[in-house]
Amino acid sequence: MEGRVYYLCRVRLNGEGSFVAWSPGEPDSFLRDAANRLLVARNPEALMTATRSLGVTQVGGEPTDYDLDRIREWCAVPEAGGVDCPAFLNAWNFFDDLAGLHGGADTPYTRLSREAAGCYDKLFWGNNLSAVTPPGERFTPSWEPDELDRIRRVMAAGLELVEAEMSGSR
Repeated sequence: MEGRVYYLCRVRLNGEGSFVAWSPGEPDSFLRDAANRLLVARNPEALMTATRSLGVTQVGGEPTDYDLDRIREWCAVPEAGGVDCPAFLNAWNFFDDLAGLHGGADTPYTRLSREAAGCYDKLFWGNNLSAVTPPGERFTPSWEPDELDRIRRVMAAGLELVEAEMSGSR
């Protein structure tokens, strides 16, 4: 693992904030300890201490925020108007990397994510087209009820995965 870098991520889940370390690579992943448990800390300093023994270096400035409580609230009442393309796309990418989707993992979560690829693509375009629309305007995809259900199922499964990983009960 020597020579790898990581970016600090702040995760809001169940009303609490924690920090994890995301590392770009082939495939992108989160840093884990020798027992393959996700490295989780209550503050950036504790995470830095935990990663030091792995020989990885933190890069970037401020942590990237993942408000998973907001995603959970939407899952309870999945409405098209509540789909925030950037936040949902970031959460979906977080879940995919955590699940090892791009490394070929075959789990209930990764199967759901792959089956909902069309919804992911709409979130992607909703995120990226919004960035290039004229100021004050925003591109918003239209969502069919079955698409909202697919997004809800992926997000709910992703939340379960994060909770299990962050509690160490993989």
